[in-house]
Amino acid sequence: NEASKVISKSWLIGFVEAEGSFYLVTKDANRIVHGFGITQKLDRVVLEGIRHILHISTKVVYKKKYNHHMIDTTNSRAIDNVSKYFFNTMKGMKGVEYRIWSRSFNKLVKVQQVLRKLRTVKADNTLWTSKS
Repeated sequence: NEASKVISKSWLIGFVEAEGSFYLVTKDANRIVHGFGITQKLDRVVLEGIRHILHISTKVVYKKKYNHHMIDTTNSRAIDNVSKYFFNTMKGMKGVEYRIWSRSFNKLVKVQQVLRKLRTVKADNTLWTSKS
């Protein structure tokens, strides 16, 4: 609640348009997942506030090599939260990037739901018998 009092939605949209990244990452040979990340050189507290507003469980980390703080997640629940939060908000090229990223995530979620339903349906034997 405290973060929401200081960080407005409009401010966060602008910040993510400038500093955020919507991306896909290859986890292994057969798996590509959605990711979202923000880096900030000076202010870890800002990233902590964003993390709470977007309900991202991943901790803010400091990268000594690059001298910046970073929040980065591929957690599907966090990606869903980010996707919903920024729906119909961004303009310009970051908006295009977001829409492609978000739509592909939403399509995958729908496909996943269909596949899960199919696993629960018992096979109808008449579908598998040959008609001679």
